[in-house]
Amino acid sequence: MKHIKIVLIGSGSQFTEFFLQELFKYEAFSACTLALVDRRPKRLAQEVKLAKTLNRVLGWQVNVQGFTDRREALQDATFIYCYVAVNSKEAWAQEFALCQKHGINPYEAYTAGAPGLGMAIRHVPVMLDICADIEAICPEAWLILDNNPLAKILAALVKYTQVKCVGYCNGHEMIVMALEQLLGLAGRDQSVQNADPIQREFMVPAGNVDVLLAGVNHLQWALDIRETATGVDLYPKVRRMLKEIDIERVPAGYRFIAEICRRFDYICSPADNHVGDYIWCIDQSTERRTGLEPYPVDQWFGGRDADAWAEIVAGIGDDEGVRAFIAQRRLGWMSLQIARYMLTGGHRYFPALNLPNSGAIANLDDDLIVEVPGVIGPDSVKAVNVGPLPQAVAPICQLHGAITNLAAQAAATGSRDMALQALLLDPYIHSITRAERLLDDILAYNQQYDTRFN
Repeated sequence: MKHIKIVLIGSGSQFTEFFLQELFKYEAFSACTLALVDRRPKRLAQEVKLAKTLNRVLGWQVNVQGFTDRREALQDATFIYCYVAVNSKEAWAQEFALCQKHGINPYEAYTAGAPGLGMAIRHVPVMLDICADIEAICPEAWLILDNNPLAKILAALVKYTQVKCVGYCNGHEMIVMALEQLLGLAGRDQSVQNADPIQREFMVPAGNVDVLLAGVNHLQWALDIRETATGVDLYPKVRRMLKEIDIERVPAGYRFIAEICRRFDYICSPADNHVGDYIWCIDQSTERRTGLEPYPVDQWFGGRDADAWAEIVAGIGDDEGVRAFIAQRRLGWMSLQIARYMLTGGHRYFPALNLPNSGAIANLDDDLIVEVPGVIGPDSVKAVNVGPLPQAVAPICQLHGAITNLAAQAAATGSRDMALQALLLDPYIHSITRAERLLDDILAYNQQYDTRFN
C-alpha cells in the first residue's frame, strides 16, 4: 500500500485542533506522514508539539513534520488540506464596514455579495499559487478545501488549474442539528435551544434525522427529511410545526429560515446569518421578528498565536487528558473523512460536497459550483444526481452560482469589468453608482494584499 502523506497548509488555524482530534481517531491514518505548514515558526513549533504529544501517547506512529515552506512540505503528498485565511479577522470586519458605508447590511459578509467578492480577491490568488505548486510537485494529490469563500475558490481552481480538488463545509450538520431540536430528537438539554452562532459552531447532530440537501454553498435546500431509525418522512410535520408554532419555539439562528419555509415550503441551510446574504426578500420587520443579526465577528476566535497553541498543549495534561482530547467530536470532523473514505476502498455516500454541477442538480447550469451529496471511492469523488430544485428556489441558486463564477474569474484575472458585473447582479445593490463606488472601495482596501488587481 502506498505511504500516505497529509499536508495541512495554514495549520495555524483553529481548525487544526479539530483536524488532529479526528486524525488520531481512525486507523487509516496510523503510520502516515503529517506535514504542518505555517509561515510563523514559533506557532508552528507549538502545533508540531501538540501533534507529537498526541502521537506519542496513542502510539499512532505518525511521522509529524513542520514546514514554513509549503513547497518542501508538498513533496510526495497524497492529500492536501487547506485552512488558509488572509488576515481573516480584520478583513472580515472590513467587509461589513465597506458594505455598511454604502447602505448595504450583510449578515454573514463572507461568501456572497460584495463581501464574497472581496474575500475572493484576497484568497483566489494565493490558492492559485498553491495549486501551481501542487501541479509541479505532487500532481496526483487531492486538494480538499475547507477555507472560504469556498465556492468562489473552487470555481477558480476548476477553471484555471488541473488539480484534483473538492470542497467541504459543515453546514449540513448545523441544519440537521436544528431540525433535531425542533422535532425534539436532539437528545440535548433544552438550554441549547437559544445557542448563539459561535456556540452552534461547536455542536454536532445526535444522528437522529437524515436530510437530503442540495443547492450552493451556504444556501442548500432540504429536499427530504426523515427519521434515521424508522425512515419516516418528517417533512409534513416540520412544515406544519413551522406554520403553527410561535417563532420563539424555533431554535435560535433558524427563525428566518422558518419564515422562508412558511413562504417557499422548503427548509434552507445552514443558518439564518448564512442564508440571509442570499435571500433578498428581507425587511426590518422580518429582522426584528426572527432576530436576524450579523455574524458576531468580534467573538470569532480566528487563527491562534503561538501562546494560544502552547496553552492547548499545556491544558491536555497527562495521558488520560490526551485520550479525552481525542474523544471529542467537534467542528469539521467530516472533512477528514473524505481522505479516509478514499483510503478504505469501496464507495461511500457523503452528505455534502462542493463540486461542479455537471447535471447533479437538473435545473442549474452545469458549470456552477453546487453543494450536493456525493459518492467517494478510491481516488474519486462523484456528485449524486438529486434531480431539480423546487421551481421557486432554483432561480436563487442559479443567480448566486453565476455571480460566484464571475467573482472567481475576476479575482483570478484582475478583471475590473467582471468584478463590477458580479456586483451589478447582486440584488442587494441594485444601483450602478453604488456598485461602482463599492468596487472602488473594495479594490482600494485590497491594495495591501497580494491580488491580481495590483
